[in-house]
Amino acid sequence: MLSIEEAAKRASREVVERGSSHSDAIPEGPVRDSRVQITTAFLESNLHRKITASELAQAANLSSSHLSRLFKSQTGLSPGEYLRRLRMEKARHLTATSLLSVKEIMVAAGYTSKSHFLRHFKRSFRVTPSEYRKHI
Repeated sequence: MLSIEEAAKRASREVVERGSSHSDAIPEGPVRDSRVQITTAFLESNLHRKITASELAQAANLSSSHLSRLFKSQTGLSPGEYLRRLRMEKARHLTATSLLSVKEIMVAAGYTSKSHFLRHFKRSFRVTPSEYRKHI
């Protein structure tokens, strides 16, 4: 398991190496602040696990409240909503392209509660994962 410092360094390198590309469900637009770029890269690198606000703040070297305000002003979303959308995009992709079970997809997308996962998936895509897979 990576320490917060190691994960933040890795996220910083990823920002530099690949820029700030995001999936379609994530608002696209210029994120000018490097601390927000580090935060988004940290979120993308750690989708599979629980991420606390204090971890994010530490990775960006900001207080939780300052990071939250800065993040929302740059992306239009709170860090929590941004993470939820990232996780749903990963779940959608895995549902469409893999033979993993819904439970395996749920875990890969960072959910521990099946009911939360199903609720978020249905809210995001208007169908359950099983229905989505049938339509593909």
